[in-house]
Amino acid sequence: MQDVRIVQDFHPGASTASGFNVSYRLGKLQQRGILVGRWLDFGCADGGYTSALLAAGADSAVGIDTEGDRIAEARTNYAGENKLSFVHNEDATLPFSDNSFDGCFMNEVLEHVYDEVTTLRELFRVLRPGGYLVVISPNRGFPFECHGAQIGPMKLGFPVPLLPWLPPRLGQRFMNARNYWPSEMRALVALPGFLVASPDFVWPVLDFYRWLPGGLRQWYLRHIARFDSMPVIRRLGVSVLLVAQKPALAPSRA
Repeated sequence: MQDVRIVQDFHPGASTASGFNVSYRLGKLQQRGILVGRWLDFGCADGGYTSALLAAGADSAVGIDTEGDRIAEARTNYAGENKLSFVHNEDATLPFSDNSFDGCFMNEVLEHVYDEVTTLRELFRVLRPGGYLVVISPNRGFPFECHGAQIGPMKLGFPVPLLPWLPPRLGQRFMNARNYWPSEMRALVALPGFLVASPDFVWPVLDFYRWLPGGLRQWYLRHIARFDSMPVIRRLGVSVLLVAQKPALAPSRA
């Protein structure tokens, strides 16, 4: 666990709320039937996924982010939508009371927070007993680091091959975000008391880095569910998806 818990500042990542990526990722949650009630979108950026949570079945959604300009953009984008709200918060403590939410969506965010365990404990606190936490974060099994890298003064703004496979104590000297083996991420999320299901995986939809020619990319997207379900191959997905649950009789934790 010590190798996973590296307390470090990372710059917030870019929004991944684009096109097929939204329906693909939230579709996995719709299949589980958990998108009901009030949801928190932790690290909501410009609110794209917050709005999509509502469209996918949530009764209401709150987006929260440390970046004030992103929250301002989200409020502008979704002005007049009374089932959505957006909160700017830079503190480690969330500005919500215990047991406030039925679910929390944390999409490509855990790898950027200063202290993962402190963040997860806060999410445990604000979830109601029986509520769900969804965490999607970079998979160390994927052979490219999609956040690029920083090597001294040199910035690499493209997916860097093999960097995710370096030991964290070495790799994070150059990386712009953490990454996780599925077992590491599962153990980390379990620390505050969450019950964690077996990991799922998310494949890249190539919206930002279109490595494949147009026709081949369309074929890949049509068949992406096959890659999701193929033994061994599925574990090479770009991100790990974990669904965790706060025990139904669990006390809140500060």
